[in-house]
Amino acid sequence: MNIDVQQTPNPDTLKFVLSLELVQNGSIEFKNSAEAYEYPFVQKIFQLGAELVFFGNNFISVKKNSGTQWNEISEKIQDIIKNDFPKDFKAIIVKKETSNNKDEIFKRIEEVLELKIRPAVAMDGGNISLRSFVDGVAEVELQGSCAGCPSSTLTLKQGVERMLVHYVPEVKSVRAVSL
Repeated sequence: MNIDVQQTPNPDTLKFVLSLELVQNGSIEFKNSAEAYEYPFVQKIFQLGAELVFFGNNFISVKKNSGTQWNEISEKIQDIIKNDFPKDFKAIIVKKETSNNKDEIFKRIEEVLELKIRPAVAMDGGNISLRSFVDGVAEVELQGSCAGCPSSTLTLKQGVERMLVHYVPEVKSVRAVSL
């Protein structure tokens, strides 16, 4: 298996790009080893000092804890992916949340996120999801390498907020929430 290791704007996160599809229609985030019970290779990555493992379409982002150095674990993570990744792995299909309660503005915000913002965020090893829109404020969740990134506030205000305000004038500001 070919693995391309890429830096992300978050110094505590590396992106491991694979030559296969991991997830369709979204992403999956594991915040601890217990959440990854179906994926023993992910549990092994947590044992090395990871505090978050994130699956995007064709990549795995790993956020290390602050006491761990990349030179100690990067090659070990690659070895785990090469040796322990399931040979018969089928892409995980994420079911998109559907609700009839979403109003037109909410749907327009989601469309801008999907078409204009999420692809750029995924290039940095992360994801962004709309959680709510109330009184002109769009609340979003940052995932993967974006969670806890030192530049996420700047990205949120100068990138995401500007784009949403431009395309959806009802949006007055954007705020990050964590779940």
